[in-house]
Amino acid sequence: MKFTYKPSPNYRNTQSTGGIMFDLTMCLCAVVLFSAVYYSIAYGFAYGLRVILMTLVSLIAAIGTEAVYFRMRGREVKKEILHSYGWVTALILTLITRLDVSYYALFVGTVVAIIIGKLVFGGFGQNIFNPAAFGEALIMNSFSASKSAQVTADVFSGATPMAAMNSNNWILSSSAMGNFIKGFGGWGGLLVGSYPSVIGGSCALLILLCGVYLLWRKDIDWHLSVTYLITVFCVSLVVGLIKGAGINYAIFNVISGGVLFGTVFMMTDPVTTPITIPGRMVFAVGCAALTLILRWKSNLPDGVLFSILLMNMLTPAIDKLVDGNQIKNQVQIRRKVVYTSIVVILAALGVGMTLDKVAAETPASSDAAAETSEPAGMALEDFSANEAGCRVYSNVDDTAYVYHCSAKGFEGTNKATITVDATKGTITSVEVTDFGDTTGVGDAATTADELKRYENATINSSIDATAGATYTSASIRAMAAKALNMAAGK
Repeated sequence: MKFTYKPSPNYRNTQSTGGIMFDLTMCLCAVVLFSAVYYSIAYGFAYGLRVILMTLVSLIAAIGTEAVYFRMRGREVKKEILHSYGWVTALILTLITRLDVSYYALFVGTVVAIIIGKLVFGGFGQNIFNPAAFGEALIMNSFSASKSAQVTADVFSGATPMAAMNSNNWILSSSAMGNFIKGFGGWGGLLVGSYPSVIGGSCALLILLCGVYLLWRKDIDWHLSVTYLITVFCVSLVVGLIKGAGINYAIFNVISGGVLFGTVFMMTDPVTTPITIPGRMVFAVGCAALTLILRWKSNLPDGVLFSILLMNMLTPAIDKLVDGNQIKNQVQIRRKVVYTSIVVILAALGVGMTLDKVAAETPASSDAAAETSEPAGMALEDFSANEAGCRVYSNVDDTAYVYHCSAKGFEGTNKATITVDATKGTITSVEVTDFGDTTGVGDAATTADELKRYENATINSSIDATAGATYTSASIRAMAAKALNMAAGK
């Protein structure tokens, strides 16, 4: 590793702040346009229009807040707004927000991002936190219940790649990893973003092209971007190889979720990152490690947002760590960077070593189970953690019983009505009446097609878990097993 510094006379960059912000704005608008087109084609024009309307709401909130602030301070409003670049914060905030967030939640989040995330520190160039990340953190923690039910039902009926991987404890075998990726359209689907996620975070290919353009224009510092991506890839690769997930695991961690968007549009903010090259490399390594640790061990499906905010707080400490004459003390500074990076990476690897694969279900047909007197399928599963319970609601006739059942899922209690043919010992139908798990994740196991698999199932049948909804699937199987045992008099 070599840090190169040039003494005076210093190189003068012809690129201005206005030029950098113009390039950034064009790239962000391209991502907004892609998202609007994608949702229009995939779900209907109303959803593409919602992308545009959410963008406008955030822009109005940002520019309006700054206009009021500058007017109250007695400044020239138009001039100050043009040099504050609040619209960049608004665009980024919209793009890292889910489509089902309400307009008023996005409006409030933008206002708070502008006021508390930027203006109270003195305005553009003096804030310590990335304003967009600050605003999104508020939306996630204070407006999680403020969702559009229709959008959630139509767009997020299945799990996103991040949420699906989270439900699988963030580790899969190599073969399972391959099947998992196929479920989202393969690598091509992940690259072009043919799945719902945060509004601007799915199209990896477009974001990469924007990153290349901004690097070519010298608008962003490659030390941050490249170091971050390499660290995420290498740490994921080591964990994936040791845990049997293979190289696909490392690639997935890079191109899915908010890693690329954060790399290009958020982490490269020169205001909230260290001022020296060594400091930026430490910052990037820290962000990468925290991203993976938060993914693996927190309740969040993605860790990019909070990793950036946490490292923003550590920026002054990092600057102090690598402080000194950058030429005379180059060797000492290099050692500090290497040693600090090693410690941080080892910490991330240590957390990664604690990951355990979710137990896989063994597929077997009900016919095969019937051929043997030994119990199989649901009869062998341990559902004690689900605490399933059923009560007889009614009997259709002397042999068919309807049960109201409940069982614990991932983070809540799920309820279902299950009809059982007692003479055959089979399930006639399953209907989920109350879903208590995470919307957009576990509800993939409650669709009509998934529940249809329980028809004619016996206690010895094996029902495969729904990809990305392992815990909810287990709660439904637990209720099915309880109802079948009650019908059999057990």
